[in-house]
Amino acid sequence: MIQTMTNAELRSLIPNVIHEVEGEDLLIDKLRPWLESAAAWLTGNFIGEGYEPSPSVGIFAKKIIVCKAFAEAVPSLDITLSPAGFAVISTDGRAPASKERVERLVASLKSSVDANLQTLIMMLLDTPGWRDTAMGDYWLATFLFGLDDAQSCKRDTDLLSAYRAMRDIALRFQTELEHEYLGRKLMLKLRGAIYNPEASVDEKNLWQMIRRAELRYIACHSRDQKTRCPDPHEIWHLVEPVIREIGYSSEIREIWESEMGDKLRVEPFKNTVKGGFFF
Repeated sequence: MIQTMTNAELRSLIPNVIHEVEGEDLLIDKLRPWLESAAAWLTGNFIGEGYEPSPSVGIFAKKIIVCKAFAEAVPSLDITLSPAGFAVISTDGRAPASKERVERLVASLKSSVDANLQTLIMMLLDTPGWRDTAMGDYWLATFLFGLDDAQSCKRDTDLLSAYRAMRDIALRFQTELEHEYLGRKLMLKLRGAIYNPEASVDEKNLWQMIRRAELRYIACHSRDQKTRCPDPHEIWHLVEPVIREIGYSSEIREIWESEMGDKLRVEPFKNTVKGGFFF
């Protein structure tokens, strides 16, 4: 993505940058190390190796790369290394920006990265080709809604770290859910159903119900609530409405019963002790 980026295209994504004078390095060349690092980060965490995003996705990818690279480069753009040590590049009569203004600029750039990442992930999740990749499998592993859920929980960390923390808790919930209540076949069918245009309305409804249960589980197991009393039946309380909903769809119920029917079927009580009260 950055291989074909021009200096003019880069400048269009970064406001208030003074043009180079004759003989000065182009801005894109000054930012090259940070651009390459940001592109590797985006590929390794979101797009995936070997996947070529569509032009519409590529627009957001470039915005993310440029904003992330510039945010990381800003603190050192006016610092140069001379034979006598580090020096500040002459401001050529311009007043240097205060620390607070620089910090606000960096914060604004990071906010732009997060906002565009949320859009990027939703666009990728709507792309069948990407959903079939290893990276797509990673982002479809839970019932979280892209990065939107992490936005409200990121607190003092970055958006990706907040998502990973939520994802770890979500996967613990899903392991128990699959093993004890829904079964592997049904979980595989429902996973990612909300993004699949071929999924039935019943599948999408169940996806939303599991998502709500998962968010409640995450809220109870977040780092701020470690002192709460443990509940051995917690997951059953969360999943019981899902089990009831399964019964309204014959197709889904058939899949569920083929794997979990015997396990959850309640046998009627029968007294086997002979006596006056035997029946």
